[in-house]
Amino acid sequence: MKFKAVLILLSISSFVFSQTKNEKEERISESDFPTKALEVVKHLPEKCKRLKFYKETDGDTYSFEVKFKYKGNRYSLEFYNDGRIEDIEVLTKFKNLKDDVRGDISNYFKASFSKYRFIKVQEQFVKPSELEDTTFVNDVLDNTSKVSPNFEIIAEVKSDTNHDIREFTFNHSGEIVDFRILNPASYEHVLY
Repeated sequence: MKFKAVLILLSISSFVFSQTKNEKEERISESDFPTKALEVVKHLPEKCKRLKFYKETDGDTYSFEVKFKYKGNRYSLEFYNDGRIEDIEVLTKFKNLKDDVRGDISNYFKASFSKYRFIKVQEQFVKPSELEDTTFVNDVLDNTSKVSPNFEIIAEVKSDTNHDIREFTFNHSGEIVDFRILNPASYEHVLY
């Protein structure tokens, strides 16, 4: 009986780790954005530039996103379809990660793939339920957030049998949490 349970768990974890990301993103007007999310956007610092509004669809689910620049960095603030904040991501470079995190992530890629190339690296701050929306966003923008970031990495990877572009999520310690294979049709917009 225990053997069957382990086998089922392994099958489920394999399925979770091999999901394909079929994300589509379309630019929308500010008036098509959820009201609750617009309240957060209204409280962004005045120096936020180039605000662009998007609706993302991934299979049967959809979310909203506002992308902008602030103090030379590119941010993406994502909302659930009801306007609640999901996370805020900031584009970074792999070399800017802490040495120990960078080492652990590098070790994962070296052990898992014969070749790999990083395409995009982001710090991802997931909003804790106890924090007020504006406080959470402003703390991330001002680099004063106490929330430990995850790291999202889009990488081209090659193994003995496969060649894919995947989106990986690592926790704040550099441990792999999840990955999804990117569908080529959804790949291009993800590069912002």
